[in-house]
Amino acid sequence: MQRSLKKIPAVLGVMLLASAWLFGQAESGTITGTVTDSSNAVVPGATVTVVATSTGLTRTTITAAAGEYAITNLPPTTYTLTIERPGFQKYSRQVVVDVGSRLDVSAQLPVTGTATTVEVSASSETAVVNTETQTLSQVITSNQITDLPTLTRNPYDLVATAGNVTEDTQSMRGANVAMNGQRSADTNILLDGGENVDLFNATVGQTVPLDSVQEFRVSTSNFTAEYGRAGGGVVNVTTKSGTNDFHGTVYEYNRVSALAANTYNNDANHLPKDGFTRNQFGYAIGGPIIKNKLFFFSSSEWIRVRSNSTETQGIIDPAFLTQPGISPNTTAFFSAYGAHTVPGLRVLSTVNWQAANAGACPAPLPCSAPFGEYVAYSVPQDSGAGAPQNTWMTVARVDYNLSNKTMLYGRYAGYNEDDFPGFINFSPYQGYDTGQTQFNQSVTLNLTHVFTPNVVNSLKWGIYFTQVGPRSCGC
Repeated sequence: MQRSLKKIPAVLGVMLLASAWLFGQAESGTITGTVTDSSNAVVPGATVTVVATSTGLTRTTITAAAGEYAITNLPPTTYTLTIERPGFQKYSRQVVVDVGSRLDVSAQLPVTGTATTVEVSASSETAVVNTETQTLSQVITSNQITDLPTLTRNPYDLVATAGNVTEDTQSMRGANVAMNGQRSADTNILLDGGENVDLFNATVGQTVPLDSVQEFRVSTSNFTAEYGRAGGGVVNVTTKSGTNDFHGTVYEYNRVSALAANTYNNDANHLPKDGFTRNQFGYAIGGPIIKNKLFFFSSSEWIRVRSNSTETQGIIDPAFLTQPGISPNTTAFFSAYGAHTVPGLRVLSTVNWQAANAGACPAPLPCSAPFGEYVAYSVPQDSGAGAPQNTWMTVARVDYNLSNKTMLYGRYAGYNEDDFPGFINFSPYQGYDTGQTQFNQSVTLNLTHVFTPNVVNSLKWGIYFTQVGPRSCGC
């Protein structure tokens, strides 16, 4: 009994390491298959090699006694796969590895005495139906990310294009979608294989520029063991890395209120249309530092929103406080906390003491005494272009192929949003407008080492932290 108890910590330690290892594979892909000859007999000892067309990353393995092979921990990109064995024709094809994918690439090698190569088109052999796992999922590719419209260039808006997903913008949880009829907060969100959830309010933890996203997978049901902590589904996002060629973009997007309609409330009160301007601009660039070895990628984006909306509210008429018979305490309170209204306040209508009391005139004021005002005033609010703000976000990533057996990458992401005073709380009286600041950061380091063709270790370390605070007007 005592010996069994001593084994428990060791078993728990192995389970913990295994769970961390499995969770860390979420952003990579796997290629598996079986190699046979023309008579369907298995071919052991064949060399299977995959080479990334963009970075030159090379991985090699040998088929086992039953002709099977597996190459794991492959970053999402396009690979050239070749299978060779003396006495057989060389097999070659292109394979697209998506984030979190598991592909079956089985091959048949005809016997030959020459160095003939069998070239296979990827499009003709790629399986449309997932035959490797039970997971129901959909990949949002880099082309879709580039081509599909998004109102605010938020990559998580594209989650709504996946199947078995319902938009849920009211709850403000998760990725603003409900999967499988579950709560939006039950969606687990990953960034480069690490958890990307703000646990305080169950929303996306780290927002990144759209141009920094390579692709992402939306898994809605029956996801495999490397995923967890999700009752509804999983959104698995991977960022771009540099390649052997330099690529970059520079952009600016603009939205103005001149092209928008007036709001219902403004029309009802015969008020003019509120104004807004939204500018969203940035860049993305990536390329080699050392070809086939060391690569960089950087993307930053800035958001500038200037927006105001007209708010209406009932307040005490200042003339009411000058009436005889008003309590000194009431006068002192308004003198201390409501002495000054905001600049530009407009009085839409007034109500006297009699109207405020349903036709009665209780003492001590006469019926005609002033009492209240219905006013309108302008505050920094979302009038169609988002919160009035100054925001920047950035992603920086370095990938290093130390050797054909060891790969290392590090990624930093930062997000800083400054919402103007009046967006969180506003008042017709000066001194009560408040805004908010939010600063998020995350760091991920990943080291993958191939010990043998059958033993691969991936070590991932990640940290995410956020800081949220109020911003007052300083009045």
